Amino acid sequence: MNDEEELFAERNEFNFESKLIRNDNKNIYNRLCSIVDDATFVMKIADIMPDLALIANERCGSWYIDRTKKKAYSAYFKSTDGHMHIWDFNIRRNNLHLIPILMSHNGCLIVDSTRKGKRIPDALSKTIPIWCCTVNRAVAKYAGYNSDWDLELHTLPSAVSRSEHAQIEARLNGFVDKLLTSGVDMEHLKNQLLKPLRPIWFTPQSYDALVESPPDFQDASFCPVVCLSASEAVETGYQLRPGYLYVQGSADDEEAWAFGLTHLAFWKHRHDILTNSIECERNVKSIVTLLKNSKNDDDDADNYGGTTNHFAFIKSTLLAIGDCFSGKPPSCWNTFDYVINCCQDEYELNQQHKNYLHLPIPDGKKGQIIFGSSIQKAIDFVHDPIIENKKILIYCKDYSVGILLSILIQYYTLEFELNTTDKPRVDKKMIQHQLVQIISNWEKAAPSRVTLKRINTHFMSHSSHDNTAK
Repeated sequence: MNDEEELFAERNEFNFESKLIRNDNKNIYNRLCSIVDDATFVMKIADIMPDLALIANERCGSWYIDRTKKKAYSAYFKSTDGHMHIWDFNIRRNNLHLIPILMSHNGCLIVDSTRKGKRIPDALSKTIPIWCCTVNRAVAKYAGYNSDWDLELHTLPSAVSRSEHAQIEARLNGFVDKLLTSGVDMEHLKNQLLKPLRPIWFTPQSYDALVESPPDFQDASFCPVVCLSASEAVETGYQLRPGYLYVQGSADDEEAWAFGLTHLAFWKHRHDILTNSIECERNVKSIVTLLKNSKNDDDDADNYGGTTNHFAFIKSTLLAIGDCFSGKPPSCWNTFDYVINCCQDEYELNQQHKNYLHLPIPDGKKGQIIFGSSIQKAIDFVHDPIIENKKILIYCKDYSVGILLSILIQYYTLEFELNTTDKPRVDKKMIQHQLVQIISNWEKAAPSRVTLKRINTHFMSHSSHDNTAK
């Protein structure tokens, strides 16, 4: 074999191996073994700092917490709010439900991960520091605190350049004003926040130092928000380990590899799932099918997100928002007089009930169109029950927030006084204020921009119709 043929053979072998790695990257056995490895590290850190609240950031962070061993809460800090030049404090994801949790535990561990190329995800390195500083400054401005209160933006120099730090710093006062005018109950927030928040960062590379010298925050002048990056940073993103291929940030993009398996179902059934690499995919599909058919709340429901039930009432109203399990009969009818289901699926027993409305809204673009056409149906359905002071549940995974928001806008003022006679004067501020009230009671609420635009369009179009009629 001459040099040219040898080079060609080497290239073919490299391309073949690269293709195998790409395929193994999405192999569910490799993913789940990697998650177990990372979760072992996370739980060890949680044991080193046992008093701190354990918080999973979004669905990704949830995979790295074994909730059969330790209670955990949920947060929603998106990396996109920390991306270069689009830094933001997002009112729709204000995460203020965490403040009483942080105060009662004197701090927290927020768990997340990232894929190859970074040691720490933007959500931990930038979004959370922005959040901490914005909340600190907003409370200080509202309460008139002096210089003893921490107003600094704290970032990690190895993850955020000094230039980027300065650019974020320049936007912070704008974020503060946005929070102060958002409709958030600042008096309540001021009373909750007993110490200023400060982010601190740890990764798997920090483990030995943490074991040797565990941090003690008991007498600190601040409340520590420990940002814990679960996955080990490896140069290519993959690393051969005994029995499997380690994939950095394995929990990311679960739709592409999990076959419908959730983090809760995995940790409950992990020993059955990980019997061996050959049977893993079959085991997962079998368990997912079994859970779907059984509709067992305990197997696939997250009860640790700050709400003790599957639903929550909104402020002083008799309107409630819930997850998919909240509408399960007959228990839902023991609490509620009327039920609106925004899921595609429904419980058969509910179909027979006269006070039940099904709005089957699918995901994707088609779902947005159907959502837009469903708003008025929901508003009309609840008109009499609201006047009669009946308890009403609106539930599903996502669109229930949009339907509830539309009902609040239609029938309640910003002071939550009932208004069934005058047409609502709707603008972005009105939508934002009512949304903040939902988020304050149901922290899982996270409607998309498109959903909010649909709501705005609905009320604007109805307003124009009314004007035309006049």
